[in-house]
Amino acid sequence: GHKVNQGLVVIDNLILATEHGPKGGDEVNKIEFSENYGWPISSYGEPYNFKYNDKSGYKFLKNHSKEDFQEPIYSFVPSIGISQIIKIPEDFSIFWNENFLVSSLNGRSLFRIKFDSDYKKIIYKEKIIIGERIRDVIFFKKKKLILMALEDTGSIGIIQIKNDE
Repeated sequence: GHKVNQGLVVIDNLILATEHGPKGGDEVNKIEFSENYGWPISSYGEPYNFKYNDKSGYKFLKNHSKEDFQEPIYSFVPSIGISQIIKIPEDFSIFWNENFLVSSLNGRSLFRIKFDSDYKKIIYKEKIIIGERIRDVIFFKKKKLILMALEDTGSIGIIQIKNDE
């Protein structure tokens, strides 16, 4: 089960998806044929009306693999309001090779991430504060620009690196 997929990137036979979770638990998933991703049984988040002092316990199971579900590559707790994911092309910057960008609504940031070689975990993530809800992000190859759809002001944000600075 998937909740709400927000972004999708396909590279050869690899499919990566970003998915809204409940309160906490936004996910980055490696999509594989015939796998179950656990929603609505398993999540690292909780319903928005969840009370942490509630004696009845968690609403969602916290271990996907125990229930034979596919674990997310990464779960953002607290949620960032995850939106799009893109792969950064190698000719954008030598410092960003093999990197991806994940955009966020609530987090008002981009997250530059690098996966391990099997796409089973995130090696590192860097939070790049933009200060607005980012609905979408794309790479404009002709000009080597990263364009962001900024929701608060209805404007386009631009990231450009010159001379690998």
